[in-house]
Amino acid sequence: MNLSYRRIRKWYSYFNSSLELRVKTKTNWHLLPHFSRYIFPILTFVFGLLYFLSADIYQLLIQEDSFVEWLTFFLLLATSLLSFHIASRIKQQYGYQHWFFIFFCGFNVLAGLEEISWGQRVIGWETTGVFAKYSDQQETNLHNTMQGIFAIKTKNLALWVLFCYGVVLPWLAAKTKLLAGWMKPQYFIIPPIFLSLGFLIATLLMCDFPTGREEEVGEFFYSLCFWLMALHYYQLVKHSPIFERKASVSQRKNRHRP
Repeated sequence: MNLSYRRIRKWYSYFNSSLELRVKTKTNWHLLPHFSRYIFPILTFVFGLLYFLSADIYQLLIQEDSFVEWLTFFLLLATSLLSFHIASRIKQQYGYQHWFFIFFCGFNVLAGLEEISWGQRVIGWETTGVFAKYSDQQETNLHNTMQGIFAIKTKNLALWVLFCYGVVLPWLAAKTKLLAGWMKPQYFIIPPIFLSLGFLIATLLMCDFPTGREEEVGEFFYSLCFWLMALHYYQLVKHSPIFERKASVSQRKNRHRP
């Protein structure tokens, strides 16, 4: 048992001390933490290198309708589909609806469509009505319109929420027992602690330094965190009983009774 696997087991023990993860050794799901720890520093280095070597290519990659924006959209879409599959599998195996994954599916669909302004720039319709009045980018999407109505930067709200969700909560779960009594994976999901670095880097990029367009890279990093998080829990629902509830056990026993 390697060190990463021990850390993951220790993290989950805070959620349910009586649960033993009987993960099949033939699977390679435990490689995901190693990949996640390296991919974000590598991507940060690549973007930084592009910035210093070719500012024009760097700006081209992170502008509106760029490769980075569309990659973010497809990652969010893929995450929504995988989240729906996880919810369906939990329902099939354990007989209950896991509302977090259903909500997470809807959230990623909404975030993805907002990212491309609901296809406005592809289809080419004009911005009218309340969107034309309040949207600071003259686009048909909710987050820019909310900025105009309430005079707040939605990215500032998003970065604080996702910093707390992706960095603070996993750290508290891994290092303390403050969350063990009320937060269980059968009800509420937080990112695994090995994604904390990705969430942290994404949060820093949302500050838009140094060109004022790094928000696009931060959103891409967040979407990659969401995808890796969903992939992690997909592997767990396949190879461990972590989503099993006590009620689910009794229900299965009742179904087998004559």
